[in-house]
Amino acid sequence: MRSEPSSGPGTAPPGAADEAARRGDEPLREITERFAEDLRSTLRGVLPGGVGTFAIVPEAGFPGHLVVEQEPPPGVPLAVDGLVVLRLRASFECTWDHTGRFLAVRRSSIAVAAEGTDEPLFRYDFDATSDDNVPAAHLNVHGHRDELVFAMMAAGHRLRGRARTSAVRRGRVPRVSTLHFPLGGHRFRPSFEDVLEMLVREFGLDTRPGWRAAVCAGRTRWRAVQLRAAVRDDPEGAAEALADLGFDVRPPGRSRPAAPQLPPDEQDRLEPAQSQ
Repeated sequence: MRSEPSSGPGTAPPGAADEAARRGDEPLREITERFAEDLRSTLRGVLPGGVGTFAIVPEAGFPGHLVVEQEPPPGVPLAVDGLVVLRLRASFECTWDHTGRFLAVRRSSIAVAAEGTDEPLFRYDFDATSDDNVPAAHLNVHGHRDELVFAMMAAGHRLRGRARTSAVRRGRVPRVSTLHFPLGGHRFRPSFEDVLEMLVREFGLDTRPGWRAAVCAGRTRWRAVQLRAAVRDDPEGAAEALADLGFDVRPPGRSRPAAPQLPPDEQDRLEPAQSQ
């Protein structure tokens, strides 16, 4: 079940999109299209054969929200020596940020599944509206390890252990996939390019020549956007850091100090001599 939008990071207050439109800002779809094109560019630069792309669809029941998701629907095929072994599934729910001026990803999921299976092997999730029980950015690993399950059951009645204890009473054994490994929070979570590079390196995927440059370019774009968003989250801290580097930083609306005035006798020396 989806929770209602909040005014926290990555979400816009009611009417923010309309306010942005009145100010003449770019429509949400145009900005989302640029984000989707960045993802397509990474795919084209890394995977051979044009095997996948990203499309934009409206978010049902959520006006002012668009979803960027992979095509084909079963997932982008990832091949080794020409044989598809994995599927990459990714979706990004986009809206205005809390200012109503910048694109924000409200929720995202990047999942990797074995070919022919529905359950992913692992999944990178982000939810800007997450509460304290689950990290906003986290990794779920869909596997099984008896020792880990034992530790999960030993959590007792503390925090998320309460839910597990209740599930055990109903005859459900805890699954490793319900663990949420934190991954950098709202601003510093892994990018799509980080995940794709890991898949290439760890699973030996087929790639295009120059795939490293495509990954680096996409990652650089992502980090630049996240850095600017982090600055908007903490402008005072950003100003302090810039001042420490020697930059002249002034709060909005404050003009540059006026140049010091010379004493009257000094001004007289600079005035041009009057012609007789």
